[in-house]
Amino acid sequence: MRAVIAIIFSSYALISFAATQDTEYYSDIESLSYSQAAPIEQMIHDLDGAPLKSGKYAFTHNQAEIGLRKNNFEFSYFYRYDYYLKFNKDTGQLAYLQRNDLALPQNTHYDIYLRPNHLRAWGLSAAYFYDINPQLALKTRINYLRATHTTDGYLKGQLNTLDDGYQAQLYLNYGYSRDTLLDRPEEDSDGHGASLDIDLRWQLNKRINIDFSGRDMLSFIQYRDLTYTTATANTDNIAFDQNGTIDTKPTVSGVERYRDQTQRLAARYSLVGSYKINAQHALDTELFTYDRRVFPRLGYQSNWQNKQWRLNYDLRSKAWGLSIKGQYFNIGLRTDALDWEDAQALELQLGVNLQL
Repeated sequence: MRAVIAIIFSSYALISFAATQDTEYYSDIESLSYSQAAPIEQMIHDLDGAPLKSGKYAFTHNQAEIGLRKNNFEFSYFYRYDYYLKFNKDTGQLAYLQRNDLALPQNTHYDIYLRPNHLRAWGLSAAYFYDINPQLALKTRINYLRATHTTDGYLKGQLNTLDDGYQAQLYLNYGYSRDTLLDRPEEDSDGHGASLDIDLRWQLNKRINIDFSGRDMLSFIQYRDLTYTTATANTDNIAFDQNGTIDTKPTVSGVERYRDQTQRLAARYSLVGSYKINAQHALDTELFTYDRRVFPRLGYQSNWQNKQWRLNYDLRSKAWGLSIKGQYFNIGLRTDALDWEDAQALELQLGVNLQL
């Protein structure tokens, strides 16, 4: 949060600098979160709440950015926080029972699969706008990433509960800056990498437009001497207490060392097709994807009082989105619940720009 506030205040300092005509300064904040199995608030607070629904993933992408555009060039500084968690139904149920100190049912088989991908980083970007022809425009952007925190790896295996005992075989392999599973002391991580973004706008005719955007289409972050753990846990490492709840002993058969590791980020894509009914009204369809998870959307656009209004509905997350774009600002909000504590989909976009 302190980094986000620092970026916002830095944007005002940047605007105060002298500039030549037609230089545009901008500041953007973007937050996108979705949780398939439980409300976002419950996922943040250790699964405290109602039993989890069927679900396999949860993600959040948050980024604050300041920058400038001059002629066909764009340069910016940004800070981002990402977390992408993949799991199966059995793992979600086990995590819920453990976090809420509930007994595990007897004579039950659990397949364990958990794959976190976390990044906290600041970065610099450089972009160029190509006016290919009057109907087609392209923007390419290269991002340099300096990672300060990471978690990247997996936990998998099996657990069987019996009438009078249990059987378990688990395998852990992950690199991290902070060990959330085995409480290894936190150490600094040294990650450097890059990612590629592309935007494309194509005006087929007077009524139909197609817009494409790709974020982190190609990405890599290379860590040197990253702390990691590989471990195997069996029935000697896991037990139940007298109340029937799971009790993990601290002894682990494995290694805790340092290694070089490469992290890849989840790619985000958006494909929007809009049909202009007249000068004031248009209909659009959108396919948004996060790591191949598809979110289809239907929308309506209107130009009113020199502003562009857009209302759409996400068929997968069942979330309504409303955005307003003016000459010097844009704002957007998407949610599937009026009470944010019940929301499983939550998106916020804020942007300001000033041309000098």
